[in-house]
Amino acid sequence: MKYLSQWITLLLAGIAIAGVYFYVTHAMEAQKNRIQTPRPAAPEQAVELSTLTTTTGSYAATINASGLVKPRYSLTMTSQVSGEVIRLSNQFESGQVIKKGQELGQLQNSELNSSVASAKNTLAAAELALKEEIRQGEQAKAEWQAAGFAGEPDSDLVLRAPQLAAAKTEVEAAKAALDNAQTKLAYTKLIAPFDALVITRNVSPGSYLSTGSEIATLYSTDRAEIQLDLSNSDWLKLPDTNTLLKNWPVLVSSIDSNETWQGKVLSINQHIDETTRMRSLTISVDHPLKQTPPLIPGAFVDVSIQGKRLDNLWRLPNTALSQKSEIWYVDDDSRLAAFETTPRFVDTKYVYIQVPESMRNRTYQVLIQPYNSYLKGTLVKTHDTANATNKSVQP
Repeated sequence: MKYLSQWITLLLAGIAIAGVYFYVTHAMEAQKNRIQTPRPAAPEQAVELSTLTTTTGSYAATINASGLVKPRYSLTMTSQVSGEVIRLSNQFESGQVIKKGQELGQLQNSELNSSVASAKNTLAAAELALKEEIRQGEQAKAEWQAAGFAGEPDSDLVLRAPQLAAAKTEVEAAKAALDNAQTKLAYTKLIAPFDALVITRNVSPGSYLSTGSEIATLYSTDRAEIQLDLSNSDWLKLPDTNTLLKNWPVLVSSIDSNETWQGKVLSINQHIDETTRMRSLTISVDHPLKQTPPLIPGAFVDVSIQGKRLDNLWRLPNTALSQKSEIWYVDDDSRLAAFETTPRFVDTKYVYIQVPESMRNRTYQVLIQPYNSYLKGTLVKTHDTANATNKSVQP
């Protein structure tokens, strides 16, 4: 009985161990099956983003630059002769506008008066000598013919041809001397060389001027000029030289107020400055002091020049260009896509992008403000917050 009881106990223990083994094995297999069984994929969530609808259009850039207003002519007027200032015009004052040919003052130089009188006397004597020589030549010719000599004399001295030529030369020299003396005497009158604004007057009645003494500083008033230095990228936005020189519109603005003036392109330099590596053009404003308000020489101004029209552009808010110089848009599968670009030009509100050739002539949803964390291929749901209308800009 004792041995039978032990065998029964061992048998039951073996059965229990086998049961535990099979239970554990089954549980592990079930757990393994549960791990290997793929979970059903969760539906992809679309990211909602703000976009705008844009189309391809044509636009013209505006080139902005700053410059200093200068007169067409800036002259330091000097005395051509010496003398004492005996009279000045009442208009010959700083800030006054004078006309071309206007007498500004008078110098006194007795030596010049004496030189003119002496030159007149010399000319009169030379003319008298010429008349006498003409008479003597005619008499010599009559005597030669009366003597019955055939042909011409062996020497032209007989008929006084050299003497006549010398007398004529004396008259011409005397006339030149008189013209020179009269010209110097005329310089004693201080005459305005062009319509001008008097900037400074350096003389007063009683002043003694030597040849070359400074009299005044004059600025011409017929036009003002503004020279602008432009980079190569600016020049690429402008039309060709011939078009620019055909009264191409230019807006000149004061940096201190809302005052504006209409100008035009006057000239274009055909060389690049060796120091700045820039090429310049000159803007002109006709009769600046007669403008309303007047455009004053020495003013610092802003200049806006309309560029040529560029085709196949997107006009987008400045925020649409990412920090990596990319434009992000939504493709046909409602997923994010992007392309790198360099703006053709920008202004205070917009950036103008050259549209890739494959994307032209259709509309796209473009992200208003892309972030660096965006990934290409992300499913998106657009929220159109603005509609970018493209209108051709004609200069």
